[in-house]
Amino acid sequence: MSNAAHRATGRAGLADSRHGRPESRTVTDVMLDLDGCVWFGSELAPRAAEVVAELRAAGLGVGFLTNISSGSTATVAAKLSGLGIPTTEADVLMPIAALAAHPLLASAPRVYVLARQEVAAAVSKFAAITDDEYEADLVVVGRDPELTYHDLAAAVQVLDRGAGLLALNLDTRVPVEDGRIMPGNGAIAAALTAASGVAAESVGKPSRFFFDTALARFGFRRDSTVMVGDTLDSDIAGGAAAGLLTVHVGGSLFSLLDPTPEPDHSLRELADLPALLFGHHDD
Repeated sequence: MSNAAHRATGRAGLADSRHGRPESRTVTDVMLDLDGCVWFGSELAPRAAEVVAELRAAGLGVGFLTNISSGSTATVAAKLSGLGIPTTEADVLMPIAALAAHPLLASAPRVYVLARQEVAAAVSKFAAITDDEYEADLVVVGRDPELTYHDLAAAVQVLDRGAGLLALNLDTRVPVEDGRIMPGNGAIAAALTAASGVAAESVGKPSRFFFDTALARFGFRRDSTVMVGDTLDSDIAGGAAAGLLTVHVGGSLFSLLDPTPEPDHSLRELADLPALLFGHHDD
């Protein structure tokens, strides 16, 4: 069933606790983060498939808003479907799918790509790519496990000449299987900023650009959508800045922001989300 069909009938209630406002707001749609929320690497979070099914059965729209910087919306949708959560491409938004519309690409810059080959292939469809550090106007950075010091050094030369820096996302950590944490794209961007003095803009969360793009893609309303995720600095900070209700899942309170972002609600795990939403049901 499409998001539009869900929105036609579904609603729940959730308290808006930010700014000392405990009143309830209607919830018609839910945006779910993936890494650390719906799945951990190749493993679903406990009851994740059942949670999504319950939300959809109650008539709520469900969209997956992820900072994953590899693959495509098609591969992410296929992975979710293969893990037991039926998903179409239209249900997923990731930075690479929103990249072409980012304001830093509006002036048709020559782009130096510091990312996996699939990111370069995607960028080449709408921008001129160059590996010449003296020609590039913009560095686009995505997480690449095969990144080398030489790659970083070359990108720093581009930035030192005055190029801009656009990160697919600014997540400094990525949760994977067995409770392990891997350095995220934000950690790479931070290294480039430290060496060049050029601050990175983000395509993905927590940028307002990404949340606005997601609301339009999914057809969700800002005043009745809740963002659910495990990362305070991207899911919670970004969702709150975009005017959404926010729900933090998981035990990690890691944050580089001061003050630390405060969610409207905190849950031990995604499995607790239906009880939170429907426990406040107006009907």
